[in-house]
Amino acid sequence: AMMTDLENVAFNYSDSDVNILNNGHTVQVNYDEGSSVEIDGHVYNLLQFHFHSPSEHAADGTLYPAEMHLVHADADGNLAVVGVFITEGAENAAFAPVWENLPAEATEAIATGMVVNATSLLPAEKIIYRYNGSLTTPPCSEDVLWSVMEMPVEMSAEQITMFTDIFEGNNRPLQSLNDRDLQLDSTP
Repeated sequence: AMMTDLENVAFNYSDSDVNILNNGHTVQVNYDEGSSVEIDGHVYNLLQFHFHSPSEHAADGTLYPAEMHLVHADADGNLAVVGVFITEGAENAAFAPVWENLPAEATEAIATGMVVNATSLLPAEKIIYRYNGSLTTPPCSEDVLWSVMEMPVEMSAEQITMFTDIFEGNNRPLQSLNDRDLQLDSTP
């Protein structure tokens, strides 16, 4: 991996209702309009975030218990996904509005009446790995700008179990990088 000083992702997230669904593959929260990230001067709107267990990316060959994907798209439909590793540790109150409403069965989006701000779900230190890859779920279309956070966020064992009781092994097996350049941002 090349160490380069990548332009930081600028997070412009506001509050959203917790519109939650279980689509048979994962638990997903559809995010209200008006939140975005800016990467290299390009704005991508936050559409939804969802979870995989175990993680889909490995850090030094190690899988984390879970991983969150924040899925964004620009006006032309180009996708940018921010990945956040979830490690076992302290209970994470920021996830409570989502975790208190995890649907165990497949369902359409449910308006829970609760509010979440995706900013609070991110690690404090926002150092990222950046690469161009594909979606990890079918159709696995190419051309996704991935930004994976180096620092994980913590969740309690109980919180992780609440998710894995619904979905376990909904990660895509690790793919080889082929000739993709993996860049690690050297500065927060």
